[in-house]
Amino acid sequence: MHKKHFFLGNNIAEDYDFSPWNTPFKGEQLPQRDRTAHATLVRECYKAAIAHAIACQEERNKQGFPMANGVYVDIEMDKKFIPVSLGKQDGHGGATIMKVTDKGNESSVDVTVFVKKDKKNWLDKKVDDYEKKNTPKGIPCNEKIIAPINNIVATDIRTLYVSAAEFDAIPEDGFYRYELWLSHSKENTDETIETTLLQLGIEKLTEPLRFDGVNVWLIGASKQQLCSLPFSLGYIESIRPYKEPSILIGTNTENREWSELIKNQITFCDDAENVIVGILDSGVNNAHELLNFSLPDKRMDVAIGVQDAIDKTNHGTGMAGLALLGDLTDIAYQRNMSVDVHHSLSSIKIYEEGYETLKEFYGAVIEEAVDKASNMGASIQCMAITDESSYNGIATSSSAALDESIYHQGLCDRLVLVSAGNVEISGVDSNNYIESCKAYTVKSPAQAWNALTVGAYTEKATINNPAYRPLAALGGISPYSCSSFPWKEKRNKPDIVMEGGNVAFHNIYKETSHPDLSLVTTSNNLQEPLESFCATSGATGLAARLAARIKVENPQLSMLSIRGLMIHSAQWTDEMKRINSIEERMSLCGYGVPDEDIALFSNEKCATYIFENHLKPYTEGDNCNIYGQMHYYDLPWPKELLEEMGSEDVRIRITLSYYVKPSPGYTGRTNKYRYPSATLRFDLKTATETQEEFLCRRNKYEGEKTTDNEPDRWNVKQQRRERGTVQSDWIKCTAADLAEMDKIVVFPGPGWWKNRKLTNVDNVVSYSLIVAIETKETDIYNAVEAAIENRIGIQIAQGT
Repeated sequence: MHKKHFFLGNNIAEDYDFSPWNTPFKGEQLPQRDRTAHATLVRECYKAAIAHAIACQEERNKQGFPMANGVYVDIEMDKKFIPVSLGKQDGHGGATIMKVTDKGNESSVDVTVFVKKDKKNWLDKKVDDYEKKNTPKGIPCNEKIIAPINNIVATDIRTLYVSAAEFDAIPEDGFYRYELWLSHSKENTDETIETTLLQLGIEKLTEPLRFDGVNVWLIGASKQQLCSLPFSLGYIESIRPYKEPSILIGTNTENREWSELIKNQITFCDDAENVIVGILDSGVNNAHELLNFSLPDKRMDVAIGVQDAIDKTNHGTGMAGLALLGDLTDIAYQRNMSVDVHHSLSSIKIYEEGYETLKEFYGAVIEEAVDKASNMGASIQCMAITDESSYNGIATSSSAALDESIYHQGLCDRLVLVSAGNVEISGVDSNNYIESCKAYTVKSPAQAWNALTVGAYTEKATINNPAYRPLAALGGISPYSCSSFPWKEKRNKPDIVMEGGNVAFHNIYKETSHPDLSLVTTSNNLQEPLESFCATSGATGLAARLAARIKVENPQLSMLSIRGLMIHSAQWTDEMKRINSIEERMSLCGYGVPDEDIALFSNEKCATYIFENHLKPYTEGDNCNIYGQMHYYDLPWPKELLEEMGSEDVRIRITLSYYVKPSPGYTGRTNKYRYPSATLRFDLKTATETQEEFLCRRNKYEGEKTTDNEPDRWNVKQQRRERGTVQSDWIKCTAADLAEMDKIVVFPGPGWWKNRKLTNVDNVVSYSLIVAIETKETDIYNAVEAAIENRIGIQIAQGT
């Protein structure tokens, strides 16, 4: 029987001043050097590199080109010892790290540094001190900076580009679009940058995207003009090719004339405008009989330079049908089923086939589209338009723009669901398609920290034609779905998977989509109003519908809680569990398939607590910022019942959901703790700890640590779950043990706010904390309700 979740707002939590215990770190051994010989080598290499860079710059200046106030050098060093900065007195006062380039071997990287000419001697003092002075501990001064250096040379344009090979492949003739990433500096004002670009003959195509620490300019230039940039502009972090966004279109082959029948089974309810889903796609044909009630003209707009908001690409209309009604196969084959729809739609066109966004920045398009949809009342939005390339989880201008839009100046009032991207079916290994999914990485902007990234799985494994066989087994990862497997210890994406259809294999025709293995949705062709649809775009449409249904049933919940419940309810299918490595499994399917009933409701054997709160992660210390608040939850707990249940198997699941403000500059792209403004974490008391021991274990201010976290009790494990901004984990144990596990803490981790003047940043993190007790045999809901009423005297309404 459906029951209401227990929404407790910010009740229960107690504030504690917080200081974490330091985790012992056994670092790599620095290279052993002859100090005098190595100092001489570094000094001479640096002197030669600076002299060469300045000479080249001055030669170009004689030819009439503008000249930057500094030069770039590449410091080749051991990749295990890349410095976050180059010393307290450096930064824009002397030398600044702009980029780190892997040299393609196991040991070395090039650290590209911009050196102001009036500070060109910044390294000499460091080298002198390294050669002649020791720290109080007897270690050579500046050893961590100087010892790993192998060589220093003047920077080549190929180093500042995404890769040398990609730069070499640019045609000598032609005018192309690029992203110019410029670190913030007093010297690089907008006027200075625009003047420099004009003098170089480089076209500024649009206003820059602005982020903390870096601005991204969209420019048009020839290869030769690109070569002039490092001599004329300082603080270049990167130059990247601007890739046209592509659309994830499954093959739409089958059209069925059941639209009128389906319409007769649907009731569009009067309260539908209370929850609106924004479709950020190719527009929608809202004249469709299944969509016209839910999508009026006033909620149709564009975010690109076209006038018509109608779908001409035949993709957005399909997305709209799935987000509103789900897979129409489910309705079409259940003739007596009545479907009540309690949410509606808006549409922002961000893509049109054949339209080239020549002077439009995709990141800016995303920001405008999200804002426009929000202004129409769409707090829940979905998009299946991605970059044609992936960047192995590293932030791009479009993913950072998406993170910024979702964070929304700290309001955290938006939920955007993004498709993970599709595997090219022509490249699928029909004998082991999972390997193809692992090889194709999640496409930008789906690596965004704040977005809910949706991959695809399938329950569609039956084909009427015996000449074909489905590639994926029932409940398996869809062959269409990309993964984060190649990311190497980055965040796990996708976050969840939804139905995205299967791929058929024929001995002659090989891999192909097939209507029996696809979803059915609305088409922009009113003469054939239904069509088949598949892949991660279809899965994303279904995920948006689920988010809307959760909001309809739980109107008081924030978008952080809606996102949290989608992951909190997710489970791996039996087929997914055959992937033995959890690391590999999560890179393919995240937390699994959301259970709609568990997401929308509690029940007799699953009681869900939901807290919404905000925490100050950092505070000012004597000489620097230190950690701020920790929240302590002493949960209203059905302790007596759990003790009576004794050895009965139970499960507790905890999910923490929050957003970050992005900082996508150099340090944010290379350090997972420098991209997010602040990170949060949670922990649960063990069955054998006292309250005091638990608090001491997590908070240095509370006393000496005497107990252990018992990390093996968790399923996902702490390090793996803490990679993202939705963290979910669970423990299976006896009811008697769970009776003692009634206390949770939420506390801050690293983030770039900690290194800033706190009066200049928000320094508040809103979050949702979801806790569920699940039993197999004994009803638990009423006991939880009684415990809550006894604690805080509230009445929880029971669902029907």
